[in-house]
Amino acid sequence: MISPPTICPVPPVRRRLPASRLVVPHVPLDGDVLRLPVGPGAIHVMHYGHGGPAVLLLHGFTTSAPLWRHVAPVLLARGCQVIVADLLGFGESDRPVGGPYTVSAQARYIDRALALLRIDRVVAVGHDLGGVVLRRLAAFRPERIAALVICSPTPGDQTAGPEIEAVREQAGTALLEISSRPLGVVDLLGPVLRAAVGEPDAMSDGTIARFAAPYTGSQGARHLLDLARAVVEDEDAPTLTASELGTMRVTGEGDPMVATPGIPLLRLPGARRLLPLEQPGALSALIMERVQSTHESSVSLEDGDESD
Repeated sequence: MISPPTICPVPPVRRRLPASRLVVPHVPLDGDVLRLPVGPGAIHVMHYGHGGPAVLLLHGFTTSAPLWRHVAPVLLARGCQVIVADLLGFGESDRPVGGPYTVSAQARYIDRALALLRIDRVVAVGHDLGGVVLRRLAAFRPERIAALVICSPTPGDQTAGPEIEAVREQAGTALLEISSRPLGVVDLLGPVLRAAVGEPDAMSDGTIARFAAPYTGSQGARHLLDLARAVVEDEDAPTLTASELGTMRVTGEGDPMVATPGIPLLRLPGARRLLPLEQPGALSALIMERVQSTHESSVSLEDGDESD
């Protein structure tokens, strides 16, 4: 009688992230451009890569998805899958009348988008208002957030940063004059965006035009002002303490925002507030540190479970 062959179990493949020397920072991005229904409208999402640790990149008030054009390729080259989203009402996302556009509402829209993408956990990176939204998401859905990186945080992690305040100050005849011209929003956003960088080369006329493009037309400037007024905190919403999730806060050395007492804030030289454009390499390295640590922790937990 012939004995059946012995079948040896195949050990599971452990995905390791590529070494930094393999990074090609200017690889053209080739991914899925999606519109995901999240309730009152659809949000614009770009999804690059599959199977690696997921990194979510979320813009701030005066910017949109192109803010991350120098960061996303680095993360993709390092083995991550990258999700770049426009908040509802911003960039290429829908603009439903009345929103809602509150911080809590935006956090729930992002949560629904991740569910539609079938992504359970992300290393979440938010700039300015995007960081406030992600903190709210982490407060009511902590299982979604593996780690949190906030770029150029607002004072006290409140909603109103300098960009929102600068837009809110536009009213009366100034706003009427801006709204009367199809490209008037460029005059509104241009000074705000230039004030957010330390070096003029980091904010070219073309970059300003790209961020202003979704708001051109007779109603564009008015919509941006409406967003500045609508993006508010909800009094009864859950909060997230500074120490939870090991949140990293980072901004530029020239950022005029005063650090919140008791909350660590890393400052990068040669930058002001738009780190993804001013210091994309240094910011990408910090993000990858968080990705690497969370990735290795999850692998260690899996190894421990299998050894039981």
